[in-house]
Amino acid sequence: MSPFPAPYRVFLVWATVLLAGLGSTALPIRLSAQEYDLIIRSGRLIDGTGNPWFAADIGIAGDRIVRIGNLGEATARRVVDATDMYVTPGFIDLHSHADRAMTSEHLEARRAKSLNSQGLTTVLGAADGRSTTWPLPAEIASLRSQGHAMNFVPMVGHSTVRREVLGDDYERPATPEEIARMRALVGEGMEAGAWGLGAGVEYRPARFSEPEEVIALAGAVAPYDGFYIAHQRSEAAMPLWQLPSNVDNWPVDGLQGLEETVNIAREAGIRVVASHHKARGRSSFGRSGQDTLVVNRAREEGLEVYLDVYPYETFGGGPRPMIPRWSLVHDTLDTSGGRDSPVYSAPGILDDARSHLERRWADPELRALIARDIAWIVDHNGGPDRVVVVGYPDSTYVGRTLDELAREMEITYQGVVVHMALSGYPDVLGGAWTRGYGIHDADIVNYYQQDYTATASDAAVSGVEGVPEFASRPGAHPRHFGAFTRKISRYVKDLKAISLPFAVRSMTGLPARIVGLEDRGFLREGYKADLVIFDLARLRDRATVLEPDRFSEGVDYVMVNGVFTVDGGEFTDELPGEVILRPGRSGR
Repeated sequence: MSPFPAPYRVFLVWATVLLAGLGSTALPIRLSAQEYDLIIRSGRLIDGTGNPWFAADIGIAGDRIVRIGNLGEATARRVVDATDMYVTPGFIDLHSHADRAMTSEHLEARRAKSLNSQGLTTVLGAADGRSTTWPLPAEIASLRSQGHAMNFVPMVGHSTVRREVLGDDYERPATPEEIARMRALVGEGMEAGAWGLGAGVEYRPARFSEPEEVIALAGAVAPYDGFYIAHQRSEAAMPLWQLPSNVDNWPVDGLQGLEETVNIAREAGIRVVASHHKARGRSSFGRSGQDTLVVNRAREEGLEVYLDVYPYETFGGGPRPMIPRWSLVHDTLDTSGGRDSPVYSAPGILDDARSHLERRWADPELRALIARDIAWIVDHNGGPDRVVVVGYPDSTYVGRTLDELAREMEITYQGVVVHMALSGYPDVLGGAWTRGYGIHDADIVNYYQQDYTATASDAAVSGVEGVPEFASRPGAHPRHFGAFTRKISRYVKDLKAISLPFAVRSMTGLPARIVGLEDRGFLREGYKADLVIFDLARLRDRATVLEPDRFSEGVDYVMVNGVFTVDGGEFTDELPGEVILRPGRSGR
């Protein structure tokens, strides 16, 4: 045991680091023989800058990295041998849906094992513009009162403040007075410690906002050096909520959605992120070339524009129906509000879905409308050869594409969709669970090769036994268990599209720079001890669409604020996560 108490040992180390920075005139201090709580020895350090790895030891005291280098004969309470393993900063997720679990009453959900096991140590709140709790100090208090495994970066949700001001009367542009009230709420959130504004302008209620509203609210974070991050108005040939049967004007496409985000940077004078960015849908395959031209030109103009991208060709948290909802409801129902209309959530609205679909499919004119909408939905999900059945009463359908089934049944793929809706699970919309691969790997590679692209998961906590809202099921997105490990295993190891240091930078130093975190994201003395140690040879994501709750391999250690949450490949069940507030803010 050290002759000094733990706080004094930390003081000794900090004093040494400080004096070392003063130059050769500083008096030397002989360190205590047991100055460290932990030494990580002989690792290959990737520091988060994008530079190549280098061999070094890391000394940790309390929750800080206090020494990086050859620690020689120094000792510690514990030593981890990282020979032939890579040591990196903890991974930071710019687009995470972990906030519901982290503020929940369920302890196992707050441990967030599906995410933490990938190396995630810090996540952002208010993804898609939705805060779990408002006002923001209440969310911060909820997080602090219960404990959680990962760090949390609070954000102000655009949709949240819009509902606060407009209530249920949100299907319209906001008035100048309402925008002023929303700006005031954004300011209150920033004063409480938020880092920026999160938005989801393809979703209700934010999709009814005018660009001028979003610019005004983004401008409210500028005095705080805040940033804007958005699920954009569209990522495809038209927004998610539209179909050919209900388009009444020229739809917004994915390129226009990106251009709106760029213009927010221009008008508000802040950093912006096009979040979980993608060229979504078969008709958009290859659009990454245009997108990168737009971002490159914006950056040449002096605008700080970034992307974050997840490493999968499939999108959406769960399986998706291929049938248009309007075909399943009574003629008297007003369905002009789009695919996301609240009318579809009314109790009993789909009770006679099969009879309504059967009647319409028998009418040649309505049949043509249904077939056209199915064609759009399927194209949006990658095309009939990229939409796979993941759940159906007849197990011979599972794992097969709509195209394969159509050839076997000698009908159109639209006919397959209708057949499953009429003959499949009676309590499942569309009768079957299906998942499309509506993103092309060529676009993902192109995005990932840009130095302004960060990694994201768009994932929630999943696989929590006994808690239905955090449970996993076949057809769920594998990103909940594998996004960050897949970035390395597929795009570094398999495709060799990017280097390992470049990939690590996209998960660590780059997102830390985007957010503005001052002591995380890099391996540096004085920084918080958020670390990941992995074996590159074994590193592999294992989750699939049919088995989405399989943990990744190769991540042997994860440390959050100096405490292991994964130790030797085993969970410790510790809850060392912090709510990271902007400097000088208390969260009240």
